[in-house]
Amino acid sequence: MPVIQVFERTESTNNILIEKNCVYPNGHACFAEKQTNGRGTQGKKWIGLENNICFSVSWNFDQPIQHPHMLNYALAVKLVKYLNQEGFKDIKTKWPNDLICEGAKLGGILIDLIYKKNSKIYLVAGVGINFEASEDDQEKVDQKIIDLKSLHKKSYKIKRNKIASILLEAVIKSLSEFDKCNYKKLSEDWNNIDYNYDKKKTVLINNKEVITKLMGINEIGQLICFHDNKEHLYNINEVKLIKNESLRN
Repeated sequence: MPVIQVFERTESTNNILIEKNCVYPNGHACFAEKQTNGRGTQGKKWIGLENNICFSVSWNFDQPIQHPHMLNYALAVKLVKYLNQEGFKDIKTKWPNDLICEGAKLGGILIDLIYKKNSKIYLVAGVGINFEASEDDQEKVDQKIIDLKSLHKKSYKIKRNKIASILLEAVIKSLSEFDKCNYKKLSEDWNNIDYNYDKKKTVLINNKEVITKLMGINEIGQLICFHDNKEHLYNINEVKLIKNESLRN
C-alpha cells in the first residue's frame, strides 16, 4: 500500500480521496477517528458512532468496467467473509450496500466513481463499521444498530486496529480482483447471505409504494422483485426500500 493516512477528525474520508484525484497509486487508504459529514447512498447522511471504524480506499481501473455497481456487492461479500473468519458470525448483506446482523445495521459501503476522458475509472470505496456502540449512539440513529464488540464472545480481546487492518485487507483484495470478477458467482454469493432474500417488503418504484417479494440480485446486479404475479428487474437507481422496512421480518 502506498500510503495510509489517519485523521483525528474530518468531514468525509471519501471526499478527501476524491479531491486527491489519482495523485497516489492504487491502495491509498484514509482513516478517520471521527467523520463530521459522512455520506451514505442516495444522498443519505452516514452518522458515525463515537467508537467505530471508517475508512476509504482509492483505486484506478485502466479499462472500462462493464458493471461497476457490482463492486458494492463484491465488497460486501468479502467483508462478511473476512469478519466470519475472525469469529463474527451470522452477518448478512442488505441491498444495496449494508451489513446486517440480528436485524440491526452493522455497517455500510459507499462507492464514488469518476470517469476520465481516456476511459479510465478513478474509484473511491468507503466503509463504515460499528465497532462499539453506546446508548447515546443508538439515540442518534433512526434505526436499530449493532456493533462488533457485542457480537464476539471474547469482546474484551478485540482490538480496533486489528479489525481495521482486516477490513482494509478485504477491501484491497476486492478492488485488486474486481476486473476479473465472475459476476454470476458474485450474485450467487450475495444471494446466499442476503438478509431480505425471499421476504415481502414495501419498496418505492416511480414514487409508488409496491409490496413485493425480494429475490436477490441477478448477474448484472439488478434487484429481482416478484409482484403482480411476475418477476421484475430493477437497476440500483430505479427502486428504493422504504425506510426501516428492510429490517422488518
